[in-house]
Amino acid sequence: MNKFTLFSSILFSIGLCFFTNAVAQPRISTSNQMYMQVSNSQTQTFNNAFQVQISLVGFLRNYPNWSLAAILNQEITNSEGKTLPFSKIKLSLSAVTGATFAQIGSGTTPVQLNAPGIQSLIINSSKLPLQNDGFEFYKQYVFTVDVILAGGTYLDALKSWQNYAMNLAFVLLDNKGVELARSSAINNMQIRPDGTYTSPATYGIQVQDNARSGLLELKTMNDYVNGTSVSYANGLTVTAATPYAIMVRTSNANFSAGTKTLPVSVVNLQLSAVSTSGSYTIPLSETSQTVGSGGTNTSSAQAYKYNIRYFTKANDSRLINAVPDNYSGILIYEIIPQ
Repeated sequence: MNKFTLFSSILFSIGLCFFTNAVAQPRISTSNQMYMQVSNSQTQTFNNAFQVQISLVGFLRNYPNWSLAAILNQEITNSEGKTLPFSKIKLSLSAVTGATFAQIGSGTTPVQLNAPGIQSLIINSSKLPLQNDGFEFYKQYVFTVDVILAGGTYLDALKSWQNYAMNLAFVLLDNKGVELARSSAINNMQIRPDGTYTSPATYGIQVQDNARSGLLELKTMNDYVNGTSVSYANGLTVTAATPYAIMVRTSNANFSAGTKTLPVSVVNLQLSAVSTSGSYTIPLSETSQTVGSGGTNTSSAQAYKYNIRYFTKANDSRLINAVPDNYSGILIYEIIPQ
């Protein structure tokens, strides 16, 4: 009978030991707190979008230098197959109960959300340990998480009545970066089609038909001695809604005629704006050069026209000594937003 009593007592002690270990790890729970709606292209902060609760169960728990990270579980997509770039999202802690940010020493700076599966540290190595004493079996810390959406013209293309699902995991890490607990929640964002958005600035550059095949002819001795030129009125049109620069380059360092070559710098380019008196003059080069600039910030794209003039300089020995033939090359115009 005594043996039976002793054996029963050992079984009870082991069971109590397992129970104590089961509650030793801290717990974390996450919930969404608000529905996020976007109606314009401005940067927006959604206060209290998520709430994270960390709980300690059991006596004398102590976790020094802990960290809190957010992990995007998957791309932020909607049922139409559109994707909200994660790079446009930041997370920020705006409130905490059970501690202060001054005690924690971290957590007040917005943190960029990383690609799915990659941690974004919201709290990095807290100065305040997660702990309770021998008279405190349960203790909790609650964090309010704001979502900051970067503004921009990209939002216009993402307009939809279908929600974008933001699936976030919040992970509690110990002082060695080992995961202690994890909890996920999904919050939805709608980029309303009935909102007011700024359309992306559009840019275009076009060489008009009459100037697509520029022809510069040297027929007489006077053309070599004094130079020759050809002009194309309104030969180039630029479209932009912001300031811009016009760049030009040749596809190769030389004009060619079979095996014969001439350096592209024998031809000069003058580009002059139709609406102003400004102009640029350069020798052609394989290296990109600025030949024009203009434009202002406008609500819609504007068209700007330019006159093109190609010419040779007087008494260029490279042309005088060249073998007569039809030399050709490709000229490339580019527009660069400023």
